[in-house]
Amino acid sequence: MRRALITFAGAALVAVAIAAAPAFAAPKELGLTPVGRLPFPERGFVVDLSEQAAVDAASVKVRENGRRIRDVDVAPVAAAGIHFGVVLAVDASNSMAGRPLQGAVEAARKFLSKRDPDQEVGIVAFNGRVNVVQAPTDEAAQLEQSLAASPALASGTRIYDAVDESLRLLARARLSSGSIVLLSDGADVGSKTNIDAVLAKARARHVRIFAIGLRSGNFDSTSPRRLATATGGSYAEASSAEELASIYDGLARRLSGEYLITYRSGAAPHSGVNVAITFKGIGAASTHYVAPTPSGLAPFHRSPLSRFLGSPAAPLLVSLLVGALIALMAVAFLRPRRSTLVERVASFAGGERRTAEPLAARVSAIRSRARRGLLGKLERDLEIARIEMSVKRVVLLTTAGTALATLVLSLIAPVFALVGLLGPLVTRTLIARKLRKVRDEFAEQLAPNLQVLASALRVGHSFIGALKVVVENAHEPSRSELRRAVTDEQLGVPVDEALQRVADRMASRDLEQVALLAELQRTAGGNAAEVLDTVVETLRERADIRRLIKTLTAQGRMARWILTALPVVAGLALFLLQRDSIRPMFETGGGQIALVVATGMVVAGSLVIQKIVDIKV
Repeated sequence: MRRALITFAGAALVAVAIAAAPAFAAPKELGLTPVGRLPFPERGFVVDLSEQAAVDAASVKVRENGRRIRDVDVAPVAAAGIHFGVVLAVDASNSMAGRPLQGAVEAARKFLSKRDPDQEVGIVAFNGRVNVVQAPTDEAAQLEQSLAASPALASGTRIYDAVDESLRLLARARLSSGSIVLLSDGADVGSKTNIDAVLAKARARHVRIFAIGLRSGNFDSTSPRRLATATGGSYAEASSAEELASIYDGLARRLSGEYLITYRSGAAPHSGVNVAITFKGIGAASTHYVAPTPSGLAPFHRSPLSRFLGSPAAPLLVSLLVGALIALMAVAFLRPRRSTLVERVASFAGGERRTAEPLAARVSAIRSRARRGLLGKLERDLEIARIEMSVKRVVLLTTAGTALATLVLSLIAPVFALVGLLGPLVTRTLIARKLRKVRDEFAEQLAPNLQVLASALRVGHSFIGALKVVVENAHEPSRSELRRAVTDEQLGVPVDEALQRVADRMASRDLEQVALLAELQRTAGGNAAEVLDTVVETLRERADIRRLIKTLTAQGRMARWILTALPVVAGLALFLLQRDSIRPMFETGGGQIALVVATGMVVAGSLVIQKIVDIKV
């Protein structure tokens, strides 16, 4: 008889343990828990499946009011990219002293060892007070440290207050899916809130409560059971501290088997929606919700301006406008003033106006011919800059480079294709830099060449003969350019007009004075050598002033390059260090517009500074 009683008692204990563990290990019915922090029409539900279940999008069918939903995403909660977690609320009243509290702490540690690494866990201990042992975190070291010692015991069992504090912790952690695991060995004693208020908050925040009752002499399971049932959780009981470990283990397995189902709803605002989700070979679940919409507000209509700014055409149009403004500013600031030395001398020549006017007319004709056609001007610039490349080849390479740059930049962002269209400007800048270098060298050599011209005139050479002496002793590029003047004169072109052509090619105002002097020498005679000495002295003084100005404006030129490069360097640093914060500048229409406007402002500022420090002497 005694042996039979022992066998019966052992079987009963095993049955209790088996009955307790499956209460959390495998839910009898599939339940759907809405996911918070998803803006409608995006919808998400968490469903509990067995740990061994294999679910994908093909095996899940979602229907809203009988209508099949396409494009359903299914993933384990741990891999779904949402914040999820749980708060362990542990009873620390005096009735838990000894083995019950020790068993509860050991069970909580086991739960932590089985949790997903991305799952955040918070710990609350309650008795006559509610103490937050650990706010929700996924740091394993902090969680282990929080359970290194058992909570302090005291009188009272404020279950509802503990659940209310757990809800606040989940809200502060901004979790999309949260649960509460409540462990207590008695009924609520001393809570300031009531069960109805707690249940209302839990339902509003879609938080499930899993209640565990540890049997004692004064145990009452009514309140914990109601908390679990009303929130979609489960209730289990343990008759001893040893059974808690298997219950927490089953709960950890259940939470690790959660899946997240997300889709885009087509329900109308304010309408009731019945959701039915079928899992192939597993079961089905259903729920109901009312499609949300702002209440008490008039229908929202975007203004035409906001609709335009949100369209794909806005960044392109704004970029074109900004580019046009920059181009106009560049033309206004960088266009050189036209030298009118010959015209001004002709206007004050009085009786000699008859001789000066034909020269002015010829100069005007020469300049108009030089400006005839873009390809003609480009060919002339290539020849002056000593670039051994044909016009067709330059145009072909520029077109190919522009097309390639536009294609590559458009892959980053469509609005950046406008930057690729600046290829011709880059080519023009390179040619202009080479052209300026040749003309600067000619200007530096002009004063010594004029000194040789004056010396040759003193020893009896004619003007053209003295010019031939200069050609024989000059260096490049002066030799080639002045030889053109000698050749033109031999072909019948007046020497003053031949020098004027060279002055136009080299953009030299000083050589224009020599051309005027040659005109006066040809028509009226006079001591040209003495005039040339004055011109040479003026040129050398002007060169000294240029070098002084270049020294004084060095700081301004350096400031220009620093201020131009600073936004670029800062943007690259942000892209490397804070990529998430800089990404909207490239991926959104407003960010692209702001980027183009900022680029335009930087370029405009650089051009303005260049105009300020570029002082003509």
